[in-house]
Amino acid sequence: MLTINSAIDCHDCLLQTESVAFDASATNEYFSVTWFSDWEGYGCVALKDIDKHTLIHVEKPFLKGRQIDQAIDLHNSGDLESHLDDKEYLKNTCGKSKKDIDNLWQLHDQYSSSSKRLWGIISSNSFSNQDKDYAKRLYLTTSRFNHSCSPNCGYDFDDWNIRIYSLRKIKAGETLCISYSDVIYFFPRDVRRSYLIGAMRFECACTRCDVATDSAVSDENRKRLKKIAAELKHRVNSTLYNAEFCMQVGEVAKRMSSKDVHIELKILPSTSSTKQQQRQLELLREKVRLRKLSKTIPTGQHDIDLIVEYINIAEREKVDFDMLPVYRLAYDVALEAGTSVPPKEYWAQRYLELITCAKGPDHPETLRFVKEISVGL
Repeated sequence: MLTINSAIDCHDCLLQTESVAFDASATNEYFSVTWFSDWEGYGCVALKDIDKHTLIHVEKPFLKGRQIDQAIDLHNSGDLESHLDDKEYLKNTCGKSKKDIDNLWQLHDQYSSSSKRLWGIISSNSFSNQDKDYAKRLYLTTSRFNHSCSPNCGYDFDDWNIRIYSLRKIKAGETLCISYSDVIYFFPRDVRRSYLIGAMRFECACTRCDVATDSAVSDENRKRLKKIAAELKHRVNSTLYNAEFCMQVGEVAKRMSSKDVHIELKILPSTSSTKQQQRQLELLREKVRLRKLSKTIPTGQHDIDLIVEYINIAEREKVDFDMLPVYRLAYDVALEAGTSVPPKEYWAQRYLELITCAKGPDHPETLRFVKEISVGL
């Protein structure tokens, strides 16, 4: 029988009230916010060893929804045209204290050319997700978690609150990082770096993007993840592969490759247009042949094997950032197939463990799954 892990961290002990804003000394038992350098700014550092799937931070938004939409609308209309106007908006419309407003101005602004602006800070640091129809929200402490293409922390949402948890064991003194974009999953280093600087206005300097390291193996692993995700979308209609986003990444990377940016882009060897077109046709025919062959295989163990390979690569590459849809897919496939290795009970346990940590034991999705498996297992 499956049970929710009762050892999950106390939500109330980690939850910041909305009136408590970030300051440079923000800390809890798991991490502290630390100044790194003028180039890196602030970051979060583990204060002690942290076990896998430990809830390490919960935070209410400093600004959310309509407050953010109105600020952007007023900026675009010219009604908020200065730093002083922004401060007045935060004080009079949003009801923020001087201390809260001062703490907000510590956050990074990647967009404004002179003094920091509210719209620039929002554009640089805000989050959104489908639970609130992609309404934006801004968190002061969470904004201090830096990006990595191999993050050691994941995050999810419970209503408006953000919940940050460890993806694996973390040693005291390690920098705590999340991912700012889904580009980390399927793309080689050069494409990731060009996309992040083109779409999000920062140059990634994480260990996976360090130009001094050989990225060939890592690049091939991430390409394989993309192929597996595409096949699972074709076979079982999984949501792991987003064709529209992949096209967007390609377009941004192509645009950035023609600009003078601080990244090294690989130049493909030139070939005649005729040979290139012929090769593309051959590849297309092979893809069609393999898809037809793949479609003849019944849903079941083949798909579980693909998912297991996906998980193994994601864990090896340390891009196991959002595994909830992966575990849910495995459970659904195993349930439909009736028998699989690992069995549906295994996938149910993994999904339940992660969703309890990521979204919380009282989240509607967690409760629905507990009810579902109590009937189905």
